[in-house]
Amino acid sequence: MFYAKLAFQNIRKNKQAFVPFLLSMIFLTALNTLMLMVANDPGLAKLQGAEAITQLFGFGSVIVLIFSVVFATYTETILNKQRKNELGLYNVLGMGKRELYKLTFFEKVINLVTTVVLGITCGVIFSRLAYLIIKKLMGIGSEFKFTLNTSILTLTILFIAGVYAWLYLINAFNIFKSDPIELLHADQKGEKEPKAKWFLALVGLVTLAWGYWIALTIKSPVSAVTNFFIAVLLVIIGTYLIFTAGSIVVLKLLRKNENYYYNVKHFIPVSGMISRMKQNAVGLASICILSTMVLVTVSTTAGLFFGANDQVQQMFPRDIMINSAEPLTKLKQVAKNYATKEDVKLSDMQYIRTSQSLLFTKKANDLKAADRMNYSVSNVDKAANVVLISLSEYNTLTKDSLSLTKPNEIFMYTTAQNYSEKTMILNGHKYQIKQQVNKLKDTGLLNVSPVDSYIVVMKDQKQIEGLLKELYKTKETAAYLAPAYQLNFNIELKDQAKRKAFIRGLSKEFAKTADKQGYSFQDKDSYRASVKRFDGGFFFLGIILGIAFLLATTLIIYYKQVSEGMDDRKRFVILQKVGMDEAEVKRVIHSQIMMVFIFPLAFAMLHVAFAFPLIKKMLVLFGITNWQLFLVVTLVVALIFSILYYVVYQLTARVYYRLVER
Repeated sequence: MFYAKLAFQNIRKNKQAFVPFLLSMIFLTALNTLMLMVANDPGLAKLQGAEAITQLFGFGSVIVLIFSVVFATYTETILNKQRKNELGLYNVLGMGKRELYKLTFFEKVINLVTTVVLGITCGVIFSRLAYLIIKKLMGIGSEFKFTLNTSILTLTILFIAGVYAWLYLINAFNIFKSDPIELLHADQKGEKEPKAKWFLALVGLVTLAWGYWIALTIKSPVSAVTNFFIAVLLVIIGTYLIFTAGSIVVLKLLRKNENYYYNVKHFIPVSGMISRMKQNAVGLASICILSTMVLVTVSTTAGLFFGANDQVQQMFPRDIMINSAEPLTKLKQVAKNYATKEDVKLSDMQYIRTSQSLLFTKKANDLKAADRMNYSVSNVDKAANVVLISLSEYNTLTKDSLSLTKPNEIFMYTTAQNYSEKTMILNGHKYQIKQQVNKLKDTGLLNVSPVDSYIVVMKDQKQIEGLLKELYKTKETAAYLAPAYQLNFNIELKDQAKRKAFIRGLSKEFAKTADKQGYSFQDKDSYRASVKRFDGGFFFLGIILGIAFLLATTLIIYYKQVSEGMDDRKRFVILQKVGMDEAEVKRVIHSQIMMVFIFPLAFAMLHVAFAFPLIKKMLVLFGITNWQLFLVVTLVVALIFSILYYVVYQLTARVYYRLVER
C-alpha cells in the first residue's frame, strides 16, 4: 500500500505534468470507444452501399487505434524526460530500481483506472452525440441508432490496458538503463551547441522540393493517388531535416549578422534557440506535420461533403439515365405513358445513339485503340476515353445545324484541360478538327473519369461503323461494335416522397417491357443519397482525425512550453539581476515564443499550398471538379485552424510565463 499511496501523492503533486497526459489518454479512450461502436454498429449493414461505408469506418477506427499507440508513446517519452530529476532523488534517498519499478507500476495502475472510468463514460456520452451528427451528415434514418455494445467497451478497456502495459515497459526500461546521479542532475546538464549541418540541410531542401515538384507536375487523377504517399513521405523527411539541420544553419547565419543579432529583441531569442534547437527541432517538425495533417484531412473531407451537389450533377445531368446496347424507343414510350397516367411532367428528354465508351492510348494527338484488360495505373497518363457520335445525332441532340463537308473533318468535345492540336489521329486515320464544341456537357455521355475523355462528332453513322470494324476485329473485342443508346430526362416533381414513388413505379413499368431487353436504370435521387452517405461519413471521419491531430499538436506544444519554462526560469532571473527590466523580459519571452510558434504554422501552410493541386486532381476521382469550391473550403479550414492555433499559443504561453516568473 505504501507504493500505491506514494504513487497517488506523486500524481497529485505533479499535476502540471500528469493532468495533460491523463486528459489526452481519457480523450483517446473516448475516441476509440466512439469509433469502435460506430464501425461495428449492426445498422451500417442495412444501409445501401453498406460494404463501402463499413470499410470506411473500419479504416477510421484502425487509424485512431494506431494513432493512440504512437501518441501515448510520444507523450510518455516527454513525461519521462521531465521526471528524471524526481526519480533520481528517490533513488538517492534509498529506493532501488526494484522499488522504482513498483512505484511507476502503481502510477500506471492509478492512471489506467482513471482513464478507463472517465474515458469510457465520456466515450458513451460522445457516442450518442456522434450518432446524431452521423445521421445528419449521412442522411440516414432509424436503421442507424445508438445501442450500448458491452463487447466493444470490453475491447476498448483491453486495448487501453495494453497501451498502459506498453508505457510501463518503456518506463521500466528507462529506469533499468539509468544512473541515479545522472537522473538527479538531468536538469542541470547543459546541451552542447549543435553544429551547422549544411549537407543535411541541403538534403532536406532537395527532398522537400522533390515532394513539391511531384505535387505540382502530376497530370492524371489516378497517378495523383499513387504518387500522393510518395510526395507525403518526401515532405515529411524534408520537414524533419529542415527543422533539425536547416534551422540551425539559419540561426547561425542570423548570429553572424551583427546588425540583427546584437539587438535586445533578437540576441536572447536567437542564442536561446540555438542552444536548445537540438532537442526542440523534432518537436517543432512534429507540430508542423500534425498541423498539415489537420489542414489536409479536414479540408479534403469537407471539400467532398460540400461539393456533393456538384459531384451528383457531374454524374447525373438528368434525373433519370437509361443505358442499353439496344434501341430504347419502347422504353421512351413507356416513360411517357406512365408519366401521363401518374400526371407527372417529364422534361429535357434526350435520346442519344453513340458508340460505346472506347479506351485508347494517346501520345499528344495520336490515339490508338487499347485493350481494357491491359489498362493499368502505370500507363494511366497515356489513357483516354473516346465516344463517337454522328453529325445528325449531334445536331438533333444540341438543336444545332453544324455541317461537315469533308470525310476527314470532325467536331470534338474534350474534358482535357489543354488540347491545342488542330488534328486528331485515330489508329492511323488523321482527322481535321473543324471546331471544338462545348454543347455536350450536360448529356451524361462522359461521366466523371480519371482520364481525359473525348467526344468525336463524325460525318455519319456509316463512317463510325467502318472505323469500329477496323479497330475491333477479334471475338474478344466484338462487343465494342454494338452501339450505345441513352435515354435521359428530368422529373418535374418537388415532393420527395412522390418522386421516390414515381421512380420506383417507373422502374417496375420498364421491367414489364415485352422483349425484356437488357438495360441499366439509374436515377439521380438514389445516387445523391449514396453520395451523401459516403461523403458524410468521410467528413465525420475527417473531423474525428482532425480533432485527434489537433490534440496531439496542442499537447506537444504544452509540454514544450513547460519544459522550456523550467529551463529558462534561472536564465531570466539572472538577466533581471544584471539590469534587464520586467517589460524587456516579457518582450524577449514573447519574441522567443512567437518565433517558435510561427515557423511550424508557416511551413504547414506552405505544405498545404503545394499539396492543393495534387489533392484537387485526386478529388476528380470522386466527381469533384469545382476546384474553386475546394479552394474556399481549404481557406476557411486554414483560417479556423489558425485561430485555434493562436488560442493554443495564448494558453500555453501563459503556462510558460508563470513558470519563468516564479
